[in-house]
Amino acid sequence: MVTAARASDGWENVLGALHAVATEVNSDLDGIWMTLEKGRLEWLGALNSAHPLKVILKDALKNDERTTERDLMEAKMIYIYTLSLSLPAIDETHKACWRKIVKMEDKLNPLKNYDGDLWDSRKEQWKHLDLGVQEAAERGGSSFNDAWEA
Repeated sequence: MVTAARASDGWENVLGALHAVATEVNSDLDGIWMTLEKGRLEWLGALNSAHPLKVILKDALKNDERTTERDLMEAKMIYIYTLSLSLPAIDETHKACWRKIVKMEDKLNPLKNYDGDLWDSRKEQWKHLDLGVQEAAERGGSSFNDAWEA
């Protein structure tokens, strides 16, 4: 839809009028746009990086006839952790702290020697990753649930 709008005859006039109104109300339209664009690009980068593991997780859930709600929650936690790896807004110390709590041997492979009993979303340290990923999704114009369901 955006591509069609940009190709339309009136696009330049609409853009000019928008910039005129932004100037009139003293709004930094270009700065706002760049912030939104940065958030979108960071989120898309995280999605692309975490996609292969998401496919593995969702296939495992689909192929296990005994999948439980806990299995689903743990799969989503692993996906959140994996997304966090590509999000610079989430401090590396929070990621490292979580790896230590769950005794993760390889930060790029959270499934290696995975112990589900250690992955508990009620732990205080989890909120930094969980909220950080949710905020990144919002900055990217999406939500974590949309990413998981896609």
